[in-house]
Amino acid sequence: MRVNRIKKYLRSYENQENAQRMEETIAECRRITRNNTLLPNPQSGFWEFLSEVFRMNGKVIFGGQLVTLIMVCLIIQGVNDYPKFIPVFIPFFILASLPVLFRAQIYHMSEIELVTKNSYAQLLLARLIIIGAADIVCFTLLLAVEILCFRSGLGVFNLILYVFVPYMICVTAMLRLIRSGKRSIISAAVMSMIASFIWGITALAVPSLYVGSSVGLWMICFITFGIFFIREVGYLVSYVKEGKIYGFVA
Repeated sequence: MRVNRIKKYLRSYENQENAQRMEETIAECRRITRNNTLLPNPQSGFWEFLSEVFRMNGKVIFGGQLVTLIMVCLIIQGVNDYPKFIPVFIPFFILASLPVLFRAQIYHMSEIELVTKNSYAQLLLARLIIIGAADIVCFTLLLAVEILCFRSGLGVFNLILYVFVPYMICVTAMLRLIRSGKRSIISAAVMSMIASFIWGITALAVPSLYVGSSVGLWMICFITFGIFFIREVGYLVSYVKEGKIYGFVA
C-alpha cells in the first residue's frame, strides 16, 4: 500500500510539473509572438533579391543558354539559307530555361516556394530578367556568326526581327500559360517545340517571308506581339507589387 501511495504521489507531482512547464512554454510563445508583431519585418528590395537569385541560378542559366548556343551553331553549319531558319532555333533557348523556371515543380517544392517571404511572381520575374540577359548575349553572338560567317546579305535589322519576333511570341505564350494556372513544364516544353515546328514549316512554305522586302510585315508582327509581351510582363510586375500568387492553384 505504501508503494502505491508513493507512485501516486510521484505521478501527481510529475503531472503538476508538466502542466507548469506547459504554461511556461505557452507564455514564452505568446511573448515571442507579441514581440515579433511589434518588430518591423523588412523585406529585401527587388534588386537585392535579384542579386541573390543570380547568385543561386545565374551559372545554371548562363551555362544552359551558352550550351544551347553552341548546339545551334553546330547545327546551322549544315543548313543552307540559314537566315530564314533563325526563328526555328529561338524556341530552343526557351526550352533550355524551363528547368530553372519550373525547378520547384520538378522537385515537388511548389508549396514551399509559395509561402516564402518573396512571392513566386517576384522569383519568376527575377529569373526571367536573368534569362533575358543571357539570351541577349547569346542572340548577339548568334547574329555575329550569321553576319561574319554566312554573309547572307540581309541587313542586321532583318536578322534582329527574325530573332525577337519568335522570342516574344514564345515568352508571351509561356507567361500566359503560367498565369492561367497551368504551370506545367511539359506544357511549356510542348509549346516551345510546336512553335519551332511551325516556324520551320513557315520557312519552307513561305520563303518570300524572309526577303528584305518583307521587313514591313515583320515590323507589324514585332509591334503587335511586342504589345502582348509588354502586357503580359505588366501583369507579372503588378502581381509582384501586390504580392499576389501568380498563376498557381495548389
